[in-house]
Amino acid sequence: MTRSRSLYRRIYSIFIYPHDHQRIVSLEDLKKAAADGSINAMFELGQFHALGVSAAVDEEESFKWYKAAANLGHTASEYMVGECYSNGIAVEINDLEAVLWYVRAAEKGDRRSIGAISLYTENYFDFNAAAAFDHYSSKIKEGDTGASYMLSRFHFYGIGTPPDIDVSFKLCETAAEKGHIDAMCELAVMYRNGVGAEKDHDKAYELFRRAAEQGHRTAPLALIRCHAEGIGVEKDEKKAFEMISALADTGSADAEYELGRYYLEGIGTEADPHYAFGWFSVASNHGSVDALYGLAQCYQRGRGADRDRKKAVELYKTASDLGQKDAMVSLSHMYADGRDVPKNENEAFKWMLAAAEHDSEYAQFAVARRYTEGKGVSKDDREALKWFLRSAQNGNAAAQFNVAEAYMNGRGVKRDEKKGYSWFLRSAKNGYHRSQYHVGVCLSKGAGVAKDIDAAFEWHMLAANSGYGKSQYFIAQCYSGGRGAAKDDKKALEWYVKAASTGHVLAQYYAGHHYANGIGTKPDEAAAIKWYTRAAKQGHTYSRQLIEECCNKKVIPVKEMTPFEKHMDEAINGDAESQYIIGRYYEEGIGIEKDVNEAKKWYTKAALQGHFNAEKAMTIYVKQQK
Repeated sequence: MTRSRSLYRRIYSIFIYPHDHQRIVSLEDLKKAAADGSINAMFELGQFHALGVSAAVDEEESFKWYKAAANLGHTASEYMVGECYSNGIAVEINDLEAVLWYVRAAEKGDRRSIGAISLYTENYFDFNAAAAFDHYSSKIKEGDTGASYMLSRFHFYGIGTPPDIDVSFKLCETAAEKGHIDAMCELAVMYRNGVGAEKDHDKAYELFRRAAEQGHRTAPLALIRCHAEGIGVEKDEKKAFEMISALADTGSADAEYELGRYYLEGIGTEADPHYAFGWFSVASNHGSVDALYGLAQCYQRGRGADRDRKKAVELYKTASDLGQKDAMVSLSHMYADGRDVPKNENEAFKWMLAAAEHDSEYAQFAVARRYTEGKGVSKDDREALKWFLRSAQNGNAAAQFNVAEAYMNGRGVKRDEKKGYSWFLRSAKNGYHRSQYHVGVCLSKGAGVAKDIDAAFEWHMLAANSGYGKSQYFIAQCYSGGRGAAKDDKKALEWYVKAASTGHVLAQYYAGHHYANGIGTKPDEAAAIKWYTRAAKQGHTYSRQLIEECCNKKVIPVKEMTPFEKHMDEAINGDAESQYIIGRYYEEGIGIEKDVNEAKKWYTKAALQGHFNAEKAMTIYVKQQK
């Protein structure tokens, strides 16, 4: 009894969360609130009985309430339940149960739980993923809501079972419906990113709101992001700034860091690097690892503090060692570029891999690309697919496209057109133009899905209206042949010209053919020669013959495309990475004359698709203008 009383008294002072300033102190009020589903009240009831606040210490009653709150995702209670199983308080000692409860809290960054797991690991406790999966599976039958949530994570990441997004979503949905606050937040993220379900920003916002009301630590920050970005609610950066300011005033280190970021980037307020540095410093003193990353940015860029690149690198490394994934990504790029550190591709890969393992969807995509290209690591199609899949599961549309291609081509996995189409469709619904084109191709050919030329036309039209040349060519052919749309030579020519303008060689030939023969327009020899010549220069044999016959002029095909031309071709067709690279070419004058305006244009295109470095580049430009 003395041991447990001491333990409870020690732990009671540890878990004071931002919402605890509204703690209920009346035992009757606590019981009523707990009966109404308040997990904070459940936790407080556990504390009342553990400490003997108004009656004798009752370990069994205390454990019952801790367990009830833990089953709904209360972090402090999850740790307490782990302690009970570890020390035999109110239950028999059970090391597996203890570790699995610690895991639930550690997943959310709870340092006490992370430390407890480390102690078990040091004592050679064997954590078996398959055994953990079986354990949670059996707990679901006992009505353990938290087990449903944890199994959803296991299915999401492929722990002890092959990854399955659909199963993960359903389990998460079940747990959320039963009031599990972590499940609410994860489900909200899935709806926000279109993972496991259609994108639904309204549902995402409502789930974040419910979790915040129940006291989830990070849900208020997610709600504020919704207001800042217009997710499920009208975009209002000023309101978001007011909300984050109020939350920071409660002493939340996470909110203090975010407020610093708002000041640094000028979100909802005038940019003020000095205020940003100040809030980063406050958050850092309160234990925010993110704030170390913020301070590193300030020192590296000389914003809010004197430029000190050596100190910036030190802070990036410290933050990275503590698990800050954006700092890891920054270090990776610094080593890749040789900026402020010696150029080292192996180090660049190491830090990008670390960020990927910490669930950065951008880093997961970058690691996959490195495995595909053999950059800083040996080429490995299986490893590439593994990381493309992880990034795809986190909502990265470009990664979803790459997963689809892998299944379609049997690259790193057994060929499966049905799965390939499914991933193309997910990516297409997330607005990725190349995937919209491929969904159209699959539908027109019946690859992985029933053939449907009308549906194919609609998907190609989406991509075509966004400037994707291959889809513009398909639309032109549909109008020309009366497939998927009524035959219309005038519209066919219109789309051939659009596709031809992106460099599509066959579209250039057909544009020339239409002008030469007056199809959909009056005959126009000059226009016909123009498009035949462009096609001929790209190696189209028949166009070259036509030009040589009618103009008595030899056409020499252009040499192989330069890296700039290749990236430009991909950039025009919607590839975010190539758009970013073209931006860098223009910014630094690589193979082209420097042009800041062109650099901004291509950075913006990439940033709108969520490209991490393009977003950073545009942020820097915006701040420089201010």
